[in-house]
Amino acid sequence: MKKLLFITWSISYGYGTEKSLADVLNRMDKTQYDISILPLFKNSDSTIFDSNIKILDSLIDYTEKNFDEQAALNNYYKLLASPMQFNKLINDRYDCIIACNHNAPSYFASYIKGGAKILWIRGDMRELDYTVLDENTSQYKQVRQEHEMQSNVLKCFDSIAVISDVVQQALQELFGIRENVIKISNSVDGEKLQELCKVSVTLPDKMLFTTLGRLEYNKNQILLLKAAKKIKKHRDDFMVYILGDGEDKAKLQKYIEDNGLEKNVRILGFVENPYPYIKNSIATVLTSLSEGFSLALVESVMLNTPIISTDVGVAKELIENYNCGDLIGYDENELADVLLRYLNKYDGYKDKSFNIGNEYDIKSETAKTTELIEQTIQKASLSIKMKRLPYPEVTIHEYELDNYEIQNDRLYVLRVMKGGVPYEYLINRRSDNDKLVVFNNGAVAEGDITIPVFQRHSWANTLKTSSVFCMDPTLYLNSFLQVGWGIGKNEDYYLENSSLILKKIIEKMGICLENTAIYGTSAGGYLSIIMGIYLKGAKVIADNAQLDVRNWIYKEALTSVITFAFDNIGDALNYRERFSIIDAFERHGYVPKIYMHVNLCSTADNSTQLVPFLKNAETMKCNGEYNDIEVFLHFEPDKGHNGISMDDAISFLYRVLNQN
Repeated sequence: MKKLLFITWSISYGYGTEKSLADVLNRMDKTQYDISILPLFKNSDSTIFDSNIKILDSLIDYTEKNFDEQAALNNYYKLLASPMQFNKLINDRYDCIIACNHNAPSYFASYIKGGAKILWIRGDMRELDYTVLDENTSQYKQVRQEHEMQSNVLKCFDSIAVISDVVQQALQELFGIRENVIKISNSVDGEKLQELCKVSVTLPDKMLFTTLGRLEYNKNQILLLKAAKKIKKHRDDFMVYILGDGEDKAKLQKYIEDNGLEKNVRILGFVENPYPYIKNSIATVLTSLSEGFSLALVESVMLNTPIISTDVGVAKELIENYNCGDLIGYDENELADVLLRYLNKYDGYKDKSFNIGNEYDIKSETAKTTELIEQTIQKASLSIKMKRLPYPEVTIHEYELDNYEIQNDRLYVLRVMKGGVPYEYLINRRSDNDKLVVFNNGAVAEGDITIPVFQRHSWANTLKTSSVFCMDPTLYLNSFLQVGWGIGKNEDYYLENSSLILKKIIEKMGICLENTAIYGTSAGGYLSIIMGIYLKGAKVIADNAQLDVRNWIYKEALTSVITFAFDNIGDALNYRERFSIIDAFERHGYVPKIYMHVNLCSTADNSTQLVPFLKNAETMKCNGEYNDIEVFLHFEPDKGHNGISMDDAISFLYRVLNQN
């Protein structure tokens, strides 16, 4: 079963985008898909999604008792600016993440590492066209910044679905994107619509216009009220029903009362079944400033009710293809003239059938959506660089290790479970050699760790010695992490656990720690030095190693680890030995034999690591066992932070182990 995550603005209302999304998701195969929805906002406890669909906690919950809007908004914008903080909220891994619109839903979806990604653009992207604005205004700067953010985010998605020609055209004109784009129109359950429109409702004794949607600035219902005021000067036999709720309700109601429109305009609020009103209207009116689609227009045409709309969403497509209404500009005089023509039974619209066919059929949209998800998952899986290695795997619990027999002359993964955490080792015990090289990973550049990664695993077939390659389970804490330094989770120190488990494994291999060398570069060098503290007697070869991760030049990497490793970030201060080699030496009273390779041409390793390490070592308190640290300074301008070559590394390992 594939796990899907949909990120959308809200699921509290039953019109437009939310209704369209529910119509599709409620019809997807429950045996094939495990569906979750993350709504950014929650406005009510009601939902139109089936019970099998998981609704995650919203980022802003307006229904919360003692709701503090300012605090909620501050937290929302903090999450919007911090991928690491947002990722802490995502506890599951998903095969596909679908952003149900541009702007914030797409930003948050792009933050999640792992899985295929689809951007389902359901709004009009022309709102991001900063070129139509005055360069000297703050609005220009804001919209341009949003455009640049959106441009960067678009690169994160494997596929993009658009719901209308308007959206596809805006995507091309504003961002130059033409590839991996598919048009999937919003749709309607025609059979259900025909049944719902027959429900009895109280209708006015006047000719009815209906408009529906959220009461907000973008929906621009004030334009319709201004046109109604002008019509009233000519005739009084009309009624406008406004179906919907939102922040502009009070403002619209005040306009109605201030202009004496109470007998001609009524705000009905959110109506679960608006179709009897649409069916019995002489036209459905839409005055929006922007729309990605507008499902209400399609529903109206399917009920053979003409539409009067600004040139947004699917309006132009419908009117040109089915001759089912009129496009208008943003002028109350023009709208008033069109409404008057309809009141005069202009062209006998209500006697017509628009024969819209099945272009907007819900079954078609569901099938296309499912096909897009499947194709995108397949496409993304083919592009994943890291794949599970072709080695057999054995999983045991820590308490089984004492009785476990290490397999000889076979390269395989041993997974030891301790406290629900997998400690994984790729083992190659050569029966003809009793010396061992242990390898630790550096940063995993691709991130998105779902499988054990063993860097340099191909060396196992080259080495004359036995070998063990170690995986740091810290990377499993969140897909955002690319390096973990073995820090672990809260009080559970993964590197300590891993080292002590490895110590038992080496004993089971029948190899002495004195015949063991631990090797790693960069973060892997750090892991190797700390591991050498626990594996007393083993020698450590660290190449361009981090020695105090608090000084590492990529501050975001450290911030990420602390964020996901500690529920209370301040607790990290209690574990200094997890971040600093010197603190670890002092904590354990032991310094292993270390061969430290450093490239003089790497600023990252000299000024931020080696020099502070030597300075701190001058005052180090080491009351226990101390072994010499040998530093090898290389001068290799072309390599920078990169380690020594494989041949040089293996030769040095043989030298340390006295391996001929």
